[in-house]
Amino acid sequence: MGLQKYRADYAEEMQADGATPWCTRWVGGPSLALIRNAPTEWGARTVYITAAPDTFFSIPAAVTVKGRTVRGYVTTEARNGRAELVFRPMTAERERMNAYLAARSTAST
Repeated sequence: MGLQKYRADYAEEMQADGATPWCTRWVGGPSLALIRNAPTEWGARTVYITAAPDTFFSIPAAVTVKGRTVRGYVTTEARNGRAELVFRPMTAERERMNAYLAARSTAST
């Protein structure tokens, strides 16, 4: 089973960084389902919302890098006078992925 938990019914306006939020239509109003082309430290990726928001400021999310899942959260950040959605990996997940990529690059040389 993939990372996508919520269906993506429609795209919202593309952000200045090229990311496109996709939402689902619920009875209570639209909910964020995923973000396509979201910039991450590993390049542009699709970020999937994995659970209901746990606080007012963050939404649990995950992204796949080289076949591995990196967990984190989506939050907003002020850029160019607009609030844009951004993915932030959890510190332990970031360190684990960077160590994996470093070991993989040294093994291939």
